[in-house]
Amino acid sequence: MGSPNHRARRWALAVVVAVAAAALAAPAGAAAATLQTRITKILSANGFADATTGVRVFDLSTATSLYERHGTTMLRPASNEKLVTSATALAKWGAAYRFKTRLYTTGTVDSAGVYRGLIYLKGFGDPSFSTVSYQSRVLHLKTSRLGDLVTALKNAGVKRIIGYVIGDDSYFDHARAVSSWKPGMTDDCGPLSALSLNEGTRVDGRRAANPPLTVAARLTSLLRKSGIRVSRAAKVGVTPTTAHLAYTERSAPLSRILAAMNKPSDNFFAEMLTKGLGASFAGRGTTARGNKVESKFLVSLGIDAKSFALTDGSGLSYADWLTPLDITTLLQAMSKRADWPLYWASLSVAGIDGTLFDRMRGTVAQKNLHGKTGTLNVASNLSGYVTSANGEWLAFSMLMNRANWIDVTAAHAAQDAIGVALARSRPARKIVWTPSPAPTP
Repeated sequence: MGSPNHRARRWALAVVVAVAAAALAAPAGAAAATLQTRITKILSANGFADATTGVRVFDLSTATSLYERHGTTMLRPASNEKLVTSATALAKWGAAYRFKTRLYTTGTVDSAGVYRGLIYLKGFGDPSFSTVSYQSRVLHLKTSRLGDLVTALKNAGVKRIIGYVIGDDSYFDHARAVSSWKPGMTDDCGPLSALSLNEGTRVDGRRAANPPLTVAARLTSLLRKSGIRVSRAAKVGVTPTTAHLAYTERSAPLSRILAAMNKPSDNFFAEMLTKGLGASFAGRGTTARGNKVESKFLVSLGIDAKSFALTDGSGLSYADWLTPLDITTLLQAMSKRADWPLYWASLSVAGIDGTLFDRMRGTVAQKNLHGKTGTLNVASNLSGYVTSANGEWLAFSMLMNRANWIDVTAAHAAQDAIGVALARSRPARKIVWTPSPAPTP
């Protein structure tokens, strides 16, 4: 039998071991409970604990739901709907897909460089077709350029055109906006057209009333400035089936188009992609047909068709509805795809770029959280991905709505605090999923 001091030391050692063992065993339940409590407190402190706020956090690494509050409540997604639009585009077209704009001719060029006939400029829904200056100032993207068409005609030996340029936007319908938008929403999105330049703006920066005519006239002007004489003014029309394909201009790959859309939350890009999906996969380039393609894609992921409503591609419409469960299910499904790194990379990075460039700076969420914001007068939302402190990949959706007006400052404060809490969290580890390598910036 040991001495009292020896027995005391053994007892103390046993206590230390027991406490250490309890500390190792506790994180599974305790960490989850702590995170749940923290999120609820953040929502309450900022005034978003009611039924018009839905939040869901899903651990992709362990396929476990970590938090859900009104997760099946249908709420206005605002620009979180771009997560649906970009996911559908990536799944249906593929990351390497390039939009096209084509030049067709009906005449020939003689030995003197004189072209007699019509030149048709047909658009196929390229949202990024633009001038070099617009790409530098606004898009920050190298993509399809109007000037390349001038170069193509020069390379073909054209010095004079006895005829004119015709703009053709027949690939889409002629609806320039979405019928469910409230008055004034067109201020946030240029006129929609299968043939559009600089997101539907004119040289003076105003909206183009007739996008295909504006593009054809702009090409005519560039031709004349380059030394190619054009005898008549531009017009609009439909390319005849007998016309000869002379040149095809292609956009940047879809993967880069999606980043140019999601990071700054570009509404025009989203609406053009939606119409393009309708034209490519549903027989007609309309918003309604594009929404059908997107809806079918969501249903194919196991999302209940009755849990959402899509009426446009950007989320500007107040008639759009999604649930936090819908969005996190979509984010989970995309994470399982080989092209998920491109989808993830298309989102804004906290404290770095896009609509999150000035948020969560100086926190563990900076450079970590990738998300899509969404803002309307009645909604402020944030959904995306974040990595926890112990390396778990989490998908989250925070949809905050109000009946009339929302305090965006308070909503951002709650969203940012939750984002940081998720980045600091340490969920239980039982890895069932590991992401594909992220693309090199």
